[in-house]
Amino acid sequence: MKKFLSILFCLLVAAAIYANDTYFYMASGQLIPTKDGDVEIEMQEEVINLVLEEKYYEVTVDFNFFNHGDEINLEVGFPFFCLGIGGEGTISDFKCWTNDVETSFADVPLKKEWRTNEPTELENAYVRTINFPAKKVTKTRITYKTTYGREAPSGFIAKYLYGTGSSWKNSIGKMTVRIQNNFLLERPYNVVLPKDTPLKRINDNTWEGIYTNIEPKNYTDCITIELEDIFGDIGPRCLRKERYFACTNPITSKALFWYTKPQLRLLRNAIYAFYGYPFKSPDLIELFEKSCADAGWYDTRDWNGSEWTSYYPIDENFTEDKLTQLEKDNIKIILAEEKKR
Repeated sequence: MKKFLSILFCLLVAAAIYANDTYFYMASGQLIPTKDGDVEIEMQEEVINLVLEEKYYEVTVDFNFFNHGDEINLEVGFPFFCLGIGGEGTISDFKCWTNDVETSFADVPLKKEWRTNEPTELENAYVRTINFPAKKVTKTRITYKTTYGREAPSGFIAKYLYGTGSSWKNSIGKMTVRIQNNFLLERPYNVVLPKDTPLKRINDNTWEGIYTNIEPKNYTDCITIELEDIFGDIGPRCLRKERYFACTNPITSKALFWYTKPQLRLLRNAIYAFYGYPFKSPDLIELFEKSCADAGWYDTRDWNGSEWTSYYPIDENFTEDKLTQLEKDNIKIILAEEKKR
């Protein structure tokens, strides 16, 4: 049996996983999982960039491997299998590089049993060959776009499976995780990381965490990002004033950690929207007036005998005296946070 090895890259989407690097034997034209730690190649460092867009999120991962042993050629694979509800989810624009040179890849079938002979939904992998010189660093990169999973209550979830990195020699030396949120109406609210050390904000819409000596407890350990509507509701549906957290609870700067500056502006103006403030900015009119009329967001509703009728009550005589003291205090805190960004 001719022995090859492969690397597993997977990212969980609604229906597919693309994961951290691991490796396989290839026999009879099929990839078969190898025993953890069998190779002399160490994953010294990986940098994981997750960019959250409105309709998809983009993943870019850079790896530094060091080969402690002899030179070896490895078959590098990108398997996937269904995990999402309803079999949803798509991967697009997949690309890969070795030492800054873009490489092609081919489809290879996977053996249906792997990892202590447990059945799996793994079927195929995109495969390429990488040369790992002896006693040298080899750099690899993957990048692709994928749709969100639907397991989260809000309907948006992104995952990166890093547990498979336990296959390599030693621990994962260093892992950098960056999350960039370009999604205007959703924000991260539950983020599971390799260690308890929290992420730090490095600019308005980007957070970063650096971790060392990562020893995954399970082969399926993931970085998980669950997103929710920035107003704390699952839209489109009616968000009434008595359900809006900025109108009912004191806000702290810490609670605004995962909000971007554009989102803070919307949080603040949502309070005014409940009182019929006549907005002048086109985007606020679109969100709080036109959108509400169609979807029932941020409105009051009347019962007409058979169904709810949604409307946005503009008050041309609006004054801030109508706001509660709690709402005024929250507006000041949100505005102060905006000015820091």
